[in-house]
Amino acid sequence: MMSAVVIDVVSCNMAPDCKTHLLPCEISYNGQAKVEEYFSSSIKQDKESKGLTSTFRGRPLDGEVKVVPSGYTGIILKETRKAYTDEEERKLIATHKFSKFHFWNLDKKTSQEDKLHQVLDWMEIANVLHSPVNFKSIPIKMEDS
Repeated sequence: MMSAVVIDVVSCNMAPDCKTHLLPCEISYNGQAKVEEYFSSSIKQDKESKGLTSTFRGRPLDGEVKVVPSGYTGIILKETRKAYTDEEERKLIATHKFSKFHFWNLDKKTSQEDKLHQVLDWMEIANVLHSPVNFKSIPIKMEDS
């Protein structure tokens, strides 16, 4: 049995805005970093594709700025206390929020084939599929018998 995850909603409203980068790697570090000084300063606009280019530890990155879909807010969560068992409730707080983010691919241009693009497309489709239907606004065609 998996534990319940509880997100402190008040912290979501209080969280400060931030610049966010989604990188195709795992970094074994949890703390402050000089992102503006060492990473953001190397971001360039690609004149041909209109995308972004940069490097991280010598590896080429291609990216773009993505906007969080309307009606949603991006949040960065932090676990307040590590759960000791699988059944124990996990509590998370929002440390920051964002309305757009930099999405990066390692050594390839971003495309509609990327999982992130597919997720964002699915969010739009799901909103349409699950929105209420107003039957009065649907035209009814009566056929002759």
